[in-house]
Amino acid sequence: MKILKFVLLCLFGCLTSQAIDINYARLATVKASSEMEPYVAANVKDGIVSDESRWLAAANDSKPWIELEFKQPIKVGMIDVFAGYKDRTPLSAYNLSLLINDQWEAHADWQMRNNKKFDNRVYIDRENVSKIRLELINKNPGRIREIAVYDNKEAQGLSFVKNGGSDLPPEYQVNFNQHQAIVNQVGYETHRIKRFTAPLSEDGVEFKIKLQGTDQVLFKGKIDNNIGDFTAFKPNHTDKAYRIFLSDGNLKDGVSDPFLIRNDLYKEQFWQAAVDFLNDGRSVMGTHPSAYGGCSWRDGTYYDAIVPALIKFYLADPKFIDSMPVQIDWQDEKKRVLAADFFFDHKNPCSGGVLEATRDYYTKFEAPKANAPDVIKLIHWGAGYILMKPNGRDPSARHGKASRIEPQTVEQIAYVLWAWPQLKKWLPQSFYDSCRDFCFTYWEKSRNKKGNNSLDISELWDTKTYMTTESFSKNIHNPGNMHPFKGRHAIGHSIVPNLIMYQVAKREGRKDAQKYMNAAINQTQWIIKNTDWNDPRTTKGHRLSEHRTIPNLVWFLKKYPKQAPKGLKEKITEWAEVAVSRSNNLWDFRRYDDQMWTIPGMNEVGNSLSVPAIALAASSIVDDPMLKKQLHIVATGAVDHVFGRNPMLAAAVSHPKQGFPEVERGWPKKYKLDVCARLENVRGNIASLPGSGMYPFNPGAEFRHLEGWVNYGASWCISLSYLERDSKKQK
Repeated sequence: MKILKFVLLCLFGCLTSQAIDINYARLATVKASSEMEPYVAANVKDGIVSDESRWLAAANDSKPWIELEFKQPIKVGMIDVFAGYKDRTPLSAYNLSLLINDQWEAHADWQMRNNKKFDNRVYIDRENVSKIRLELINKNPGRIREIAVYDNKEAQGLSFVKNGGSDLPPEYQVNFNQHQAIVNQVGYETHRIKRFTAPLSEDGVEFKIKLQGTDQVLFKGKIDNNIGDFTAFKPNHTDKAYRIFLSDGNLKDGVSDPFLIRNDLYKEQFWQAAVDFLNDGRSVMGTHPSAYGGCSWRDGTYYDAIVPALIKFYLADPKFIDSMPVQIDWQDEKKRVLAADFFFDHKNPCSGGVLEATRDYYTKFEAPKANAPDVIKLIHWGAGYILMKPNGRDPSARHGKASRIEPQTVEQIAYVLWAWPQLKKWLPQSFYDSCRDFCFTYWEKSRNKKGNNSLDISELWDTKTYMTTESFSKNIHNPGNMHPFKGRHAIGHSIVPNLIMYQVAKREGRKDAQKYMNAAINQTQWIIKNTDWNDPRTTKGHRLSEHRTIPNLVWFLKKYPKQAPKGLKEKITEWAEVAVSRSNNLWDFRRYDDQMWTIPGMNEVGNSLSVPAIALAASSIVDDPMLKKQLHIVATGAVDHVFGRNPMLAAAVSHPKQGFPEVERGWPKKYKLDVCARLENVRGNIASLPGSGMYPFNPGAEFRHLEGWVNYGASWCISLSYLERDSKKQK
């Protein structure tokens, strides 16, 4: 019975993790008892809460009603109703009723009486809803600005747009009669490509760069295709900020946010925040004593790749990381979690066995050295927790057996074996032995949902198993059906782990080493033959996990050139050409395809955080110098995009004071505190980016999901490691 309860908890309790704030009204068909042109019934589902886009019933309609019908039944957690006109006439009385299993249902809690508010949130909690009807009690024109429908009770919801303008604070509102110089608000590295976007400026408009607070012009350039390039500007080291000025007489003069230009800016500004994020986001031992999803990091998953990311991050510059502040006191944490009065918040999905696994971690493993850097202790924590509780779940997916161990979980541990020569000065030999035995025990025993293990060519790499953008939109209420857009099964994720196991098996004197190499070869050959990079679902469609495809192929080609399958270099080059072709725009942003800018419906930031690693990996093997340069533009542009060079003119961080002091404007909308993984409370949290509606330059359009994710931390650490290696080559 306990096992059954655990399975049910994972099936139904974990569905909101990284959920999309989908307004199901947008997918509904709307009809009404009457309407008054131009205020038609369909206006209530357009996502715009304004007086200009609303529904009015006809003047002679004595019993007005409006109804939303769904193509297939949905779950309804709550309904938001926005009504009124300007700051007057709120809708005082109405009834909501739902058609559930072909029977109309009403409830006293769904009735509104003596209302004086312009927006009302009505909690529903019903499944199999095919229609929603709102009926006015008294003769009334309605004046309904919008109806929004969500499948949960935590959705951020819509905001009122005042008289066609923006509801955003003044610092986020854009003057379209003024030049806009949109930059990376943190800054640029001296030796890298440096570009900004001027979306309203014509070709040939001159820009000037000055130190903030001075009049001396240090660099001049001209706008070309809405982009200003100042790569050639390589000033001497200074702590002072720069600004870009635009002027031509056709628009009001414009000035950029201040930004830095420094040799090691990324390391200075981003590395500590990246470590702090994964410190604070740990399950049980981080900033909140919980484990949303039941993995080693709150809201983590079997495919989060955090352990490999931390290892690559450490190896990018061990000396620098060894010098960073040590914040984790392993012995103190052990004492704290083993105390009889330690509080663990178990009221989170998939929390069963978490506290026990955490205590086992601290009692069954030898400690890292006390002076080991935090990154090393995080590697020890992440891998050690997996060894104690290897059946990690995905909080947003429906699973079969709760005891199943996913291949990608085991693959994470292989990276400890690979990096052991660099890790062993900090970690005990017994830890290596445990990781080695775990990998060789479970490499073939572990299975994904299709029954594949790490030696197989996963069926889930085949586009036949993928949703289309159309089917995704139609079935978005089913959180277990987001493949590949969720990023669970990146193509070729097991190639490098198999190469590692080949190396380790030889090192250990095992006779089965060749089977791992054979698996990597077979998987790579399958990709060369079957994967079409022109299908965006095979690339950006894997969202935050895309960094596990091209870098894996590059790894194989560079480390094992004799065993690498024929055509591998050409396949990687082909990816590079497609990626560059989709990045030729005013943002240097690798878009989804020719019709869509971003992945359908989902938070985009994880992909942008992954792009630098992917583009720089590909650039290391392509031959065409121009293609190499363009890949560097894509890589640097992705960093810029995250930190303010985007259509919202805002950095993707919701709380800049928690790790990003140079950011002028963080993301204007914030996720709720003390919800799900509680990541809004952690340092270094990178949360959200624009959806397709904001491109090419439509700031303030419909926002995407606002919640950060620990998986983004993996993407960022991997990209920072590639950026650092590339930086050493550029200097």
